[in-house]
Amino acid sequence: MASADFYKILGVNENASASDIKKAYRELAKKYHPDVHKGDSQAENRFKEISEAYAVLSDAKKRAQYDQMRRFGGNTSSHFQNVNFEDLRDLFGGGFKRQRGAGGGFGSIFSDIFGSAADFSQPQKGRDIDAELTISFDVAISGGKQMITVNGRRLSVSIPEGFDDGKKIRLRGQGQPGLAGGAAGDLIITIHVAPHPIFSRKGADIYSTVPVNIVQASLGARVPVQTYDRGTVNLKIPAGIQHGKMLKLSGMGINLNGRRGDHYVQVELTVPKNLNAKAKKALEMFAQTAGIEYKPEES
Repeated sequence: MASADFYKILGVNENASASDIKKAYRELAKKYHPDVHKGDSQAENRFKEISEAYAVLSDAKKRAQYDQMRRFGGNTSSHFQNVNFEDLRDLFGGGFKRQRGAGGGFGSIFSDIFGSAADFSQPQKGRDIDAELTISFDVAISGGKQMITVNGRRLSVSIPEGFDDGKKIRLRGQGQPGLAGGAAGDLIITIHVAPHPIFSRKGADIYSTVPVNIVQASLGARVPVQTYDRGTVNLKIPAGIQHGKMLKLSGMGINLNGRRGDHYVQVELTVPKNLNAKAKKALEMFAQTAGIEYKPEES
């Protein structure tokens, strides 16, 4: 390469510290390593440029010579084109192994970059992939097959019955391909359950709310409640029930793992709006008769 700018190749400025240079090199070497881009000549050439630049700029003496040549306009590339890449050994604390193939034989020099002592000539398991999938409330209860698209691939996911929001499913071998014949990684899917307009769920138990007016709450009543899979039932509202009280419909939850849960219904007290004069008068008399403290708004 003619008069290559090693600083530009590594993406750092000429005042960069040694640690900045090393960090930049690690990121680029990891990105363009030939074992990650098998058969890609552009990646191979880019990797060679990065390695050559690092071999010079990471060595204080060579960097000083290079900086001096840059200032005087010399052909820096031709002067440093035969860099001995074995010099990189000390920069990674030893463990350097040569291997055949594209990229000049760097072997386990990259163990430090990839976070393991692995030799890239040996099989490496591919990385796991994380994904997310939202399923309906009904599918979460009954289970079933769902499709997910990851990196252009459509895959079938088996949802067990009674699946809970936030749990994960692992599809083995559906992650990133392995290196040097290694096994593929896994696809790890976080499942989200879409909210239901009426129900919520905890295990086999179902939860919902029912509106109750002040007359029903005061005198007691029976009100219709929609269950998940048992149709509509009449729920007994005890006289004097308070807002937020939870009532139980035993055995009206879902059937999960051989156990039928319960259905819990929370009372929501509703207050009438826009009462006419006659209704207001009747309500005032009711308050007086029942001994309920009441102070008119206009007083």
